[in-house]
Amino acid sequence: MVRPMYQHLRPQTRKQAAFTLIELLVVIAIIAILIALLVPAVQKVREAAARTQCVNNMKQIGVALHSYHDTVKRLPSGDFHGNGSNPAGWGWIPKILPYVEQTAVARQLDFTIHSWQGNNPAALANPFPLFLCPSDSFADGTRSEELPAYAKPSPPSPWMLTQTDYATCIGDYMNASGVGVATPYGNVGYGGGGVVRGVSGRWGWAAKFGEIPDGLSNTFAVGECIGAFCIDQNLQSQSYATTAHPINYMNDSLKADPPTPGNPRWDESIGFRSFHIGGANFLKCDGSVRFITQDIDMATYRALASRDGGETLDTLP
Repeated sequence: MVRPMYQHLRPQTRKQAAFTLIELLVVIAIIAILIALLVPAVQKVREAAARTQCVNNMKQIGVALHSYHDTVKRLPSGDFHGNGSNPAGWGWIPKILPYVEQTAVARQLDFTIHSWQGNNPAALANPFPLFLCPSDSFADGTRSEELPAYAKPSPPSPWMLTQTDYATCIGDYMNASGVGVATPYGNVGYGGGGVVRGVSGRWGWAAKFGEIPDGLSNTFAVGECIGAFCIDQNLQSQSYATTAHPINYMNDSLKADPPTPGNPRWDESIGFRSFHIGGANFLKCDGSVRFITQDIDMATYRALASRDGGETLDTLP
C-alpha cells in the first residue's frame, strides 16, 4: 500500500497535561506566602494613614483651642460638677464647636442646663469624626450607659454618650495606685476652687496661657484616650486624663472588660491611651502634636502634664 506523501508532516494532537497534586500544593503555598507578606504591609499602611488622620484631628483641635483662648482669654474648662457662675454640667469639647466649623450644632445647645437635659443629647448624638481616632475600633458614635448617681439630676436612663478619643490634660495627679501628686484622680474642686496642675479642670477652671510658666511647648493640652475604656471620658460632660500610669496602661484588660458604673475601674481607666502601636499622640499648648512612646521616662511624662511644676527638662520628646 502506497502511503500518502507528506503524511509525516501532519500536525500531531498532544494531550494537555493536568496539574499534579504536588504542583497544585506548591502554587497554593506560594499564594499563602504572598498573602502573609501582603497583609501586614496593608495593615501598616492603614495604621500609618489612621495615625496621620489622628494627628490632623489634634492639630485642628489645637487651632480651635487657640481661637477659643483669643476670644475667652483662657482655655475651655470642664464643668461636670458645675461652677459658681454656671452650675450646669458640660465638657470642654462642646465649647469649641464654633471653632471647628460646627457652629450650627453649637447654636442648638443650651448651656444653661446640663448637657444631658433638654434637646442637648439629640443635638450631640451624631458622631463627630474630628473627635474620633480612626484607629479606635470602639468609636461607634454613641454608647448606652447608665450614669452613676453623682452625675444626675435625672438624666435619661440610659444616657446616650457621644464618644470622643481626646482628653484634656488635668495634670500629673495620682490615681489610686498610680504615681503623682494629690488629690487622687485630679479631684480638685471640693472647696478648692478647681485650680488644677494641668491646663483644664472639671470644676469650671482652665488656664490662661500666661498661667503656664513651664512653657507652652513643654506642657500637654490634650492627649489621646479611648472613650469606651472610661465612663468619665465622653464628648458631652467631661473628657480628662492624668499621667498617673504609663500610656496605654492595661489596654488589653480594659478592652476585655470595659468599665461600667457598677465597676468603673477608675484607677486604671483615667489615663491617656490609644490603639496606635507603642504610644499615643499628644497636643501641646503651643499647637504642636507629638507622638509620645509608652516607654517614656515617667518623671518626664508627669513633668509634661504640669503647667507650673518648675521642672527642668533637658530633653523633651
